[in-house]
Amino acid sequence: MQNDFEKDVPKDLALRAFDNVSHDPRGRGERALSDYRNTLEGDYADLLTHANTDEKKAQLETEFTRYRQGYAKRYTAWLHSASRCMSSFITGPSNFPVDRARKYSKWEHNRSMALHEFRKRALEAIKRALHPEWRPIMAGDDNAQDRLKEKIKKAEDFQEQAKIFNATIRKLKKAGRPAQEAALKALGLPDETIKEALTPDYAGRVGVPSYALTNNNANLRRMRQRLEVISRDQAKEATETQGTAARLEDCPAENRVRLFFPGKPSEEVRSLLKSKGFRWSPTIGAWQAYRNHWSMEAAKKVAGV
Repeated sequence: MQNDFEKDVPKDLALRAFDNVSHDPRGRGERALSDYRNTLEGDYADLLTHANTDEKKAQLETEFTRYRQGYAKRYTAWLHSASRCMSSFITGPSNFPVDRARKYSKWEHNRSMALHEFRKRALEAIKRALHPEWRPIMAGDDNAQDRLKEKIKKAEDFQEQAKIFNATIRKLKKAGRPAQEAALKALGLPDETIKEALTPDYAGRVGVPSYALTNNNANLRRMRQRLEVISRDQAKEATETQGTAARLEDCPAENRVRLFFPGKPSEEVRSLLKSKGFRWSPTIGAWQAYRNHWSMEAAKKVAGV
């Protein structure tokens, strides 16, 4: 576990950061250091619950080190801004620079908001990195078909289990709840699931409600159709067409449409491409976008195809 968090922030800066705004500046500075340590310890402990393999734990160390450096940098910047703030209750009202104090207070507020926004975004990014399965299934992903098949299998299993579940509850309705619980336990269901299912909802229904089965069925149809489209597209070969202004490359397997210009396109063309979802890829040397009807039409128009 990472520790020694307080060493990330200059202690002397923290202890004098509140000299002009607090009757106990040293105590407030020590609390600021303690808050920094407690925040990172809490963040690390929370993220550690998402690292359930040795590989993810090693990845967490790398990701958290980067987050820690970024948070320390912004925390120190906030303390610098706080050290410039002043209060007339501390410095005295005589010749108090109201405008300057207001400006410094605004800077401190902005640094504080930037710190909290960075922490929020960084923690979300680390969790997404530790859970690649949370990432949306993109048609151009190499494992798109496998992930989609896995989701379809789970939805199919839920549909079948829910039908058996509801049929068991209906069959033993007259026998009462104890008989229903025993039958559901025999199916291998956990106690918490059984308790939740046999507790009537706001409409007095028990079991898996019909709307849940209907929604799941609709999702199944949608996922099967998408799998069919992805399977078909990933089997297609990329095609190239030379236009009067650029070379257009259509890559169904990668779900990308690309434009290769002989030189840097004009600002007007770049603005048009950006408005249509295209972004410059320096590694490929092309402007590319996700493949759809609108991006293809825009690409043809710009390329002069």
